[in-house]
Amino acid sequence: MGEQWVKECSDYLNQIREAQTAEAPDRLELVRLMHLALLALNHSVWGWLQYVNNPDIIGKFNRDELNEIGNFLNKFAEEFLEYDIKVTKAGMEKGLSEIKQHQHLQQSFYV
Repeated sequence: MGEQWVKECSDYLNQIREAQTAEAPDRLELVRLMHLALLALNHSVWGWLQYVNNPDIIGKFNRDELNEIGNFLNKFAEEFLEYDIKVTKAGMEKGLSEIKQHQHLQQSFYV
């Protein structure tokens, strides 16, 4: 399982790096790259959740290693969430909350 996981993560990393080398990407390419990055993050987070929720795996790390991992993940999560809030607020200023509310109303209407 571990070798396959590393290969999958490496494939995502290579795709992201390759996509970033494109000169003057158009809007669609920028959105495609965001989609790829989010898929890669989702894949990675899923793996981390499996690690953390498995006492047989996580029990093999000593306290210092767990502290280092935890500090890294907490810093990453803090920065990601701060950026999420910033972009969400910017989207709200552009009226995206009204679009989202309208879509929700359309989805919950049943005949």
